[in-house]
Amino acid sequence: MVNAPPTPPPLSTTELQDAARASSSQTSTETQSNAPDVYQLRFPAIVTAASRSDYRAVARIAEEIDLTAAGDYQTSRLLIIAPLVLAYLIEDQTPPARYALARLPDIHANLPLCKLLASLLNVTIHRVHPQVYATATSLVELVSQPEFFHQELALVLTNLTTVFMDRFRLRAFELLSKAYSSLPLTLAESYLGVSGSLILEEAGKNGWTYDASSQILKPKAKGKAEVNFRGSSSLSTFDFVADSVGRLEAQ
Repeated sequence: MVNAPPTPPPLSTTELQDAARASSSQTSTETQSNAPDVYQLRFPAIVTAASRSDYRAVARIAEEIDLTAAGDYQTSRLLIIAPLVLAYLIEDQTPPARYALARLPDIHANLPLCKLLASLLNVTIHRVHPQVYATATSLVELVSQPEFFHQELALVLTNLTTVFMDRFRLRAFELLSKAYSSLPLTLAESYLGVSGSLILEEAGKNGWTYDASSQILKPKAKGKAEVNFRGSSSLSTFDFVADSVGRLEAQ
């Protein structure tokens, strides 16, 4: 059997450039595969900032990590991007939240978590209040599944989503106080996403009046509203997130 002649080395400029790029790509891939997972290593800093309710720090830390770390296609990148998007939504900063999601490759953008984050961003931008609460609830339900890929991330996202809903309701409550001299209770329920009885309780604390016969609320504009629509089931989330900091740092 006659052996085939060996492949000649590249001679032209184009062949030499192609060979150099191929070698560089292989070296880069090998380096990334052997490098530590920066997203995993830096995730505890996100947890710590979230446990302090410092959402601007969450966004700042997450941006710094995502813009400097290698490995755009790693699933662990979601440890940074998902909290980043929610931190921006908490601060009502939708343009950078949109940009954070736009940076993701299709392999991540098509995941259920990222699709829900994108939907939440969209309905928040357009102030579709009922859908904001429904989508946020779906997000919490998704990360609460036992098969969710990262339990500490699930705790952080549950906390951030809960805070976002609190902040969004507060902004809606303040909007109603300024925009309406009177409104039906059913409309307030649509804007706030909670039961009428809870609305009446919190509205009364802020000087609103209610006519039970007509079911009409009369808001009282205030410089700063003080409301708490959060259910007792979500109040313990913050403690779980704070406890997870110690577990992560011990690993």
